[in-house]
Amino acid sequence: MAVPIAASLSPGIAAGCLWWGIVGGGFPDWLDLRSDLRKPLRLRHRGASHGLFVAVLAAVTVYCVLVLLTGSTFAPFGASLNVPSAAVWPWTLSFLLGVLSHLVSDACTISGIRPLLPFSRFQFWTLPRFLRCRHDGYLDRILRVGGLAIIAVGVVAYLAPRII
Repeated sequence: MAVPIAASLSPGIAAGCLWWGIVGGGFPDWLDLRSDLRKPLRLRHRGASHGLFVAVLAAVTVYCVLVLLTGSTFAPFGASLNVPSAAVWPWTLSFLLGVLSHLVSDACTISGIRPLLPFSRFQFWTLPRFLRCRHDGYLDRILRVGGLAIIAVGVVAYLAPRII
């Protein structure tokens, strides 16, 4: 999802877009793993962590952190973390699109998602019932290979004019 954003940017910012897109894509499941801290916060897989409210809240948090690091002198391990101001919006948008792509792909499964949690238990699917698959089924594998092919084509399309 971040490839179209990265295509028109400088190589350093474009690489950051791809990285933030990957981070966003894994964020809902990572948040579920962190929720096993027993009490008081207890999330279930595909619960609130797979909702639009958490996606927007996480993107706002990423944006705020990136803005704080713009012009920063914060230097852990001796390396400066000065974020270019031109990278803040593309990286935040890449993160958000990564999260949304995760939600859309989970909505293709038999169990779907509840995107309005914690406010509503409304359940959502992106595919008709006969096309929904298990997250470990053959259709899921086909979609993953297709997704990787799209990423590969995007990377080649981005690099080809710069190399030739």
